[in-house]
Amino acid sequence: MAFLKNFMKERPTKVFLVVDGHPAHKANSVKHYVQSLNGRLELHFLPPYAPDLNPDEFVWSHMKTNGVSKKPLRKNESLRERVEQDLADLHNNRELVRSFFCAESVAYAKD
Repeated sequence: MAFLKNFMKERPTKVFLVVDGHPAHKANSVKHYVQSLNGRLELHFLPPYAPDLNPDEFVWSHMKTNGVSKKPLRKNESLRERVEQDLADLHNNRELVRSFFCAESVAYAKD
């Protein structure tokens, strides 16, 4: 709820948000909040198991093939810190992030 409220705070036009089937996305509080926006937010749910339609899956695939699993932790290095650093590095690589949206299966999310 906090994310949605912050996300919608200064959105002047209607938002179409694609979400997966996580229970938090289907909670009654979310449904009521979406209704309270009088059509300014529309949620579109991905099918129950559709990794090819979810750009997030490209992130996790990249992390598995290029992240901590391919570079062993150094002595006394925290797994959490390494994963967070790998994600921060990914965040800063705009070209790579854009590439996750170029797959034909996620073209709907490109714009």
